[in-house]
Amino acid sequence: TKGFDGPGRPNIENDTENSVQTLQYGARNDAWSAMDDFFVELDYGLRSSDSDAAELAALAQRVMLALDAYLSLAPVADVEQALASLLHR
Repeated sequence: TKGFDGPGRPNIENDTENSVQTLQYGARNDAWSAMDDFFVELDYGLRSSDSDAAELAALAQRVMLALDAYLSLAPVADVEQALASLLHR
């Protein structure tokens, strides 16, 4: 990202020890951004008659792909535990 990591903080892009964590942070941010875009468009569509279902579907697909990418970087046992807790509510 070449972004600012904060004063006196090392650039996380140069940290090879935590490369998986860096990928996880990036995937999480991508998922967050995709979800935000989806909900903004959904809110606009609910308030306006100028809604585009195809665009909303494309944004929903982007959310699913981003979440899949994020979850693919998580430990399998953690994902299974989270899924089990959701299914047993």
